[in-house]
Amino acid sequence: MNILFLAPRMPLPADTGGKIRTLNILKQLAIESSVHLVCFSFEANDTQYIAELQTLGIKVTLVPMADASFLQKINWLLFHGLPISLVKYHTKAMEDSLKQIVRGEKFNAVHVDHLHMAHYLNIFKNIPCMIDEHNVEYKILQRCASVEKSFPKKLAYQAQSRKMNRFEAAMTQQFSCVFTCSTDDRILLNKITNGLVPIYVVPNGVDTGFFQSSDAEPSEDALVFTGSMDWLPNDDAITYFCNEILPLIWKRNPAIKLYVVGKSPSSAVKELAAKDNRVIVTGRVEDVRPYIRRSKIFVVPLRVGGGTRLKILEAMAMGKAIVSTTIGAEGITYTEDENILLADTPEDFADTTVELIADQNKIDSLGKSGRNLVLESYDWAVVGRQLRHFYQKVINEKQ
Repeated sequence: MNILFLAPRMPLPADTGGKIRTLNILKQLAIESSVHLVCFSFEANDTQYIAELQTLGIKVTLVPMADASFLQKINWLLFHGLPISLVKYHTKAMEDSLKQIVRGEKFNAVHVDHLHMAHYLNIFKNIPCMIDEHNVEYKILQRCASVEKSFPKKLAYQAQSRKMNRFEAAMTQQFSCVFTCSTDDRILLNKITNGLVPIYVVPNGVDTGFFQSSDAEPSEDALVFTGSMDWLPNDDAITYFCNEILPLIWKRNPAIKLYVVGKSPSSAVKELAAKDNRVIVTGRVEDVRPYIRRSKIFVVPLRVGGGTRLKILEAMAMGKAIVSTTIGAEGITYTEDENILLADTPEDFADTTVELIADQNKIDSLGKSGRNLVLESYDWAVVGRQLRHFYQKVINEKQ
């Protein structure tokens, strides 16, 4: 097959959950197909990653991101109903580039990565088009509203969630099929699209060869949280954890440290570390594995989010014990108390964490079971086979 892959940004460096999924889906498609990636370029150095993708057999076209004018934004917001977070991804430069590419090449399928690029669908006449919904976008905004304390901001999130719901429902049902990360997301999308489009679960995956345990670095009485800190759900999670859960943990075990690992931490997160040297905020690191290895417990105190958490799959692959909220672990086929522990109140989360850090046998048992789970169901090679099967199924049905 020859596949046109449309993404909102260059997937390298793969330093966010979204970019990790995009890169690995690209790799899996390129195993048996020719792939032409078209994406926006936000950074001047994006061109340095083209060669790496080309070694995988992926052709790359970068379209510079030129911010829309104020009048263009107002036009889209008022008359086209686009949610604010999607407006900047609709540009004439991208539209013109895609039209030119489609005139010059014949494609068997178009893969649209993220809802942010869905409004280019009308360019691809008579070509099967798939959309990969990394998250159910309206649900994230809905959850942001539920935890927001500022009343004006809460109202804004609620309004944007409703607008996103309408846009998401209208756009996704125009595709040949939809891919989601989890059964939970599949159910949500099936509901808002009234079952009018096939929806297939293509879970997030993990490189189980890269993420694995090591006895070379002994663990500390430490907790670790990883993720892009400029992503609101992660920022909310660690702020919530430090303000409401960590003080309860320290009452029972004041020696426990917390590593917060991820790019672009907010000033509020940096202030958490400035107040207490037991909180270590690293910022962007080249490799998260040393921080995961040295910590006894991987914490996922998420209150907002969608899709599935790559961070959990990475921690499981490394044989780490995990304490998560139910929202944090949603979409993963876990077995509670066998490969993950769940806690949804500050008191329960603190109690669970303190008791677990003192129980090395339980830590080892959770880690071993988590590793077995990802080897069986979440290795990218397993995910890739599922994805290619769905691709062939949809294309055969359209012929």
